[in-house]
Amino acid sequence: MDARVLLGCLLDAGGYVHEWIELWIQDLGGLGQTAAVSRESMTNATLDKRWVDNFAALSQTDGDGIVRTGWETANPHPTFIDLSALKPVHPVHGASGLPWALCRDDAVLSAKGLAVYSGSLFRYLWVPELGADSPFVPVTSESPRNESCLQMADLADDSNLVAFNVGGGLMLARAHGAMTLEAFSCLLSRASSAGAMPVLLPTAPDGLASEMASDGFGPDGSGSGWLFLGSHGRPGRLVETLHLKLRLLADLFDQVRAAVARLGRPVLNLSADSFQVRLGDTARALPVLWTARAVLADAGDAVELPITGTEALYYLRGGSAGMSIYQPASAASAVRGRGTVRIRQVITESKDRIVLEGTFATQERMQVSTNDMVWMRLNVASTRLDTYAHLESGGAMAAGEWRFRTISQTHSANLVAALKAAEGVPMGGVVFDVVPLLSSPCDLYSLGVLAVRILLVDEETSLPIALDETFSLARQLAAEYEAGVPLAGRVQRLFEKDNRWVEALGPARLTHEKISPAEAIDLVPIELWCQVLAVLIGLFPGIGPDSECADFGDAPAGGPHRVFDRAIEELEKLLLRTRSLIVIDWRYNRHVHAVIRRHLIGMEG
Repeated sequence: MDARVLLGCLLDAGGYVHEWIELWIQDLGGLGQTAAVSRESMTNATLDKRWVDNFAALSQTDGDGIVRTGWETANPHPTFIDLSALKPVHPVHGASGLPWALCRDDAVLSAKGLAVYSGSLFRYLWVPELGADSPFVPVTSESPRNESCLQMADLADDSNLVAFNVGGGLMLARAHGAMTLEAFSCLLSRASSAGAMPVLLPTAPDGLASEMASDGFGPDGSGSGWLFLGSHGRPGRLVETLHLKLRLLADLFDQVRAAVARLGRPVLNLSADSFQVRLGDTARALPVLWTARAVLADAGDAVELPITGTEALYYLRGGSAGMSIYQPASAASAVRGRGTVRIRQVITESKDRIVLEGTFATQERMQVSTNDMVWMRLNVASTRLDTYAHLESGGAMAAGEWRFRTISQTHSANLVAALKAAEGVPMGGVVFDVVPLLSSPCDLYSLGVLAVRILLVDEETSLPIALDETFSLARQLAAEYEAGVPLAGRVQRLFEKDNRWVEALGPARLTHEKISPAEAIDLVPIELWCQVLAVLIGLFPGIGPDSECADFGDAPAGGPHRVFDRAIEELEKLLLRTRSLIVIDWRYNRHVHAVIRRHLIGMEG
């Protein structure tokens, strides 16, 4: 939303690449894609604070991956790249030879008749040493201009110079992962299958691809990619795959929880692209897969709306919204457009606070819940009035109409009089945005979809199919809900009653190896697998009584990050159980279990 990202690297004097990095450069060009209601709450000051907060969050979740330069909190000089010399160039003022810098001095800008920095989205360069006598160069395309301004072309007239960070925006440098989350998930599923080599990023450590091709990832499955592969073969790989995938999921939850706790807001646009996987160096005969660590690659673009008069915290996706399988429809498909407003009455709540009641009509298709708000921009007596209202369809008389009641707001006496004069007058062309009540349960939903992707998608099942099967299971469990009966026990009862669930959502989906659902459920204890599915089902808000959250705005009172606590706790328990299957002679124990089971079946016969 507020940055562009370049791929870079750290070189030594010999030209050796020590580390591939991402260079994040603050850039306001993407704000045009955001909703009008979210842009209204943004200024240069809030975007700078947001940048610093994101830096602090990423430092907490990926501290050793941050390359600290000082530009995370202090603006660098405007920068071009000289292609002929391959070096940075900082432009200077021609007459004085002094360097340009980003102007953050509101007093000087205001005195020059230009938009102030802290209260707008407009930016200018100036020469600080010249003070009020400095010329100004607009950085943003829509910045107001006057006789004090020069053109951006006046900064660099050399054809060899290309723009790098001309606006002097804040910057962030961080390590770039060796593998995408998608690639690593496929690697875990296909590491012993023919043609299983994942697609590594060009920034993967030198020799990693050849190491993986020759040391544990070929068709025979031999080598040090796994921990106990040599002695247990395919059954061992299945159990170890489950453990490694649960470790991966635990990383994702830990990363998102830490970021949300530090930021105090949700992410809202989590997907597989939000994470990268880093692989560590290994000593001889140690498993490379066990060195993997997932890190959050993007702290998200959620924007908090400062709505006075309500205790609820409302967030919007700041970037361009679009449908995504990783987001619920209410978060991905924002409703905006134009409508007609008729004010029925102006209610005076106190001396200086009023509430508007009226009717709102639009041709847009809308499904509005009781917690959602609608931002409306009215034009009353040549004055722009932004207001927030709850819609109620029950009192409306016609299709496409809603009764509304705004939150209490303070207005001048003249504006209140104009609003009362407008009672009953249809006002057309009213710009509106639906503001759903969204919080960290949206991120919980996204992590649930990622869990389905990691655990239940194989060569025969796509993510939409696996997700649909998971929702079907969740709704079946909701329909047969019994208070006091653990969710995992009810899942196991369904699996034992209807074998179709084993085929659709059994542990055979963990791997791309050819293994039957019946064999997989015998290798992975059914009670353990049902506990895995129980954790997964609880991640989806509003499906039934087993959901952790009632809806996508149902964040815990202790902070939005607390919504992830139960899932993290359950994943830790599962990791202990699955690890015990790997580091003890589990195959011997399963053999004893099979003997006892056959004996009991014989007795029943």
